[in-house]
Amino acid sequence: MKDDLRSPASCPVCRARFRGASQCSRCGADLIALMLLAAHAYVMRQAARQSLRQGDFQAALDSAQAAQRLHSTAKGSLLSVICSAVANPLSGQPQRPA
Repeated sequence: MKDDLRSPASCPVCRARFRGASQCSRCGADLIALMLLAAHAYVMRQAARQSLRQGDFQAALDSAQAAQRLHSTAKGSLLSVICSAVANPLSGQPQRPA
């Protein structure tokens, strides 16, 4: 699963479309903090994937959920669901991925 580093789709001040710059092209708002949050969320999702590969399902779930709280994405939501399913299976015992 690939997770991209896209920051929020619009400026939180004027709602102008995000163009990948650290300053809003319309109102001049500083977007660096938002970009850093998105980057930190990306790193946390990578950590969640690594924890899944290592079989540490609770750590994977914690990382995926923390990432979603920082910067919610559709793929991040899917990762959280997967982590939740393996960390809390119906049988009560975590299942190792094949």
